[in-house]
Amino acid sequence: MHTNPQSLRNVNNALLLELLILFLLGLPTVGVAEAGRFSKRWVYVSSNLYVDANLEELERLLVRAQKAGYNGVLFNDYKTFTWWQLDNARRWEKNAQQVRAITRRLGMELVVCVFPFGYAGPLLWHDVNLASGMPVKNAPLKRVGDELKPLPTAVLVNGSFEQYTDHHALHYAFQDAPGTGSFIDHNVKKEGEVSIRFEDIGAVNSSGNGRLCQQIEVRPWQQYRIRIWMKTQDLTGDEIKLLVLGRGRTLQWQHLQVKIEGQYHYIGQVNHLSTDWVEQSVTFNSLDNETVMVYAGIWGGRTGKLWWDDWRIEAAPVLNVLRRDALPLTITGENGVVYEEERDFERITDPSLGCTPWPGSYDTRHNMPLIRVTADTRIAPDEIVYLSCYHPVLIYSGQVNCSLSDPKVFALCRQQIDYTESALQPDGYFMSHDEIRCAGWEPDQIKTFESTGQLLAYNVQTCYQIIRQAAGQKPVYIWSDMFDPYHNARDGYYLVNNTLAGSWEGLAKDISVMKWGGGEHARDGLVFFAERGHTQLIAAYYDGNVGEDYRMWNAAIEGVDSIDGVMYTTWQNDFSALEAFASCWWNRP
Repeated sequence: MHTNPQSLRNVNNALLLELLILFLLGLPTVGVAEAGRFSKRWVYVSSNLYVDANLEELERLLVRAQKAGYNGVLFNDYKTFTWWQLDNARRWEKNAQQVRAITRRLGMELVVCVFPFGYAGPLLWHDVNLASGMPVKNAPLKRVGDELKPLPTAVLVNGSFEQYTDHHALHYAFQDAPGTGSFIDHNVKKEGEVSIRFEDIGAVNSSGNGRLCQQIEVRPWQQYRIRIWMKTQDLTGDEIKLLVLGRGRTLQWQHLQVKIEGQYHYIGQVNHLSTDWVEQSVTFNSLDNETVMVYAGIWGGRTGKLWWDDWRIEAAPVLNVLRRDALPLTITGENGVVYEEERDFERITDPSLGCTPWPGSYDTRHNMPLIRVTADTRIAPDEIVYLSCYHPVLIYSGQVNCSLSDPKVFALCRQQIDYTESALQPDGYFMSHDEIRCAGWEPDQIKTFESTGQLLAYNVQTCYQIIRQAAGQKPVYIWSDMFDPYHNARDGYYLVNNTLAGSWEGLAKDISVMKWGGGEHARDGLVFFAERGHTQLIAAYYDGNVGEDYRMWNAAIEGVDSIDGVMYTTWQNDFSALEAFASCWWNRP
């Protein structure tokens, strides 16, 4: 075969130029292997196909990815679970069909995310009562007039900080840096005569922690709401939060919020944050604890000012109460009589459940619904009765999980597959069982399964069968974390009951596992799934440094033969490193 010397020089010059670019970027100059080692070279894309302009942007991105050697896309859209009920369902369907046509033209595999059990908003959009329920047991209520009012079962002392010595608020287990980083403030306050202010806490505390903590008595298995007013000025730090601990277990995970243009927005890390007084409102379940530690503060604080005022706690048994057949609601008297709904008390529902700002989105700010007795009630005036029911839990920025076992959940999952097959005709399905942080508390689950791990195994088996029945033998994929004993499939995971160990028993051998989560146990998880016979893909990048992330994974996968692919994974829609990632991972000249 004759080779043109000029062509060779051009190839060599291009290769030298790429090597120079990789060197300057701090990336490895030798990829992990030729492109052929990874049969699947994917990019993760999340988009809203109800917006026509997003289709054009998505096409440009996929063209760019295909040129860089990507041959597949993992596609996610909230509306894959709702589109057939949108006002203009045809618009979404038409754009979805265009996505399918684009990927076929580019020769790219199209895999679609389904079954959002971790971030369940799209599923809960259909029925907000399908949220995973946590129990309230025997919450005391007293009849006052025609209402049953919750009795106070927890008290936070000196929440207004009016009792103090110098700059030390009384009745608190501890207060960081009184007089040097925290101060009783007579000039800026929301209620009463004073507030408490933390200022430039990083200058006086090497950890940057500026916290207040009080131990309070609680009644086991109750839902409580904590409220406090917060104000900031040019505040910078890792996280402002309200924390509740029960015997070392975190019971309250919800982020705090600020108000921007009339709307509440969750905040995590803060950078020069300034906001007027805004009331914070979070909830927690006491589980089996009789005392808890409650905290308000900043962790990893550096500069700026943070004020707190008017801190209080209240029993909130029917805030966001869930009503479905699997979650009974009962009211009993001290003498054991069981009172009947709609005979002794009106039906209890929360009209604000899961609808702020849209269906499937939950909040803890709205007023708790009133519990009213009927005209013919057997509950006597001043009688104390006991309510048992279930409520959802909000994690971080409003994450709510759905039930893992309710039959209606699986019926909705079947609908999603049917409608996705119709609109997108995907090449495969990706089950979104990730970061399921509240599960295993519902009565049928406790009765039927020995552990939450066994419950999750049942759930994923059922979901897998739904895909097989509706979509035949198309490839099925799943996130690794909830089935990885070196990651989240373990004891003590967030607010999951008992243990998630054994969840991996529900994975059919032909499910490919998308391994994510690096660190010291990255290789352990890879070896675990390989030994169980699963092919694997690596979810790499995660909006970090391409070179460092590659080196970590390259070391972890050494000698693991089940790795079949790698994915450019961004949660910030940052595709700036798309080409550098490709050059790094499959060494394209």
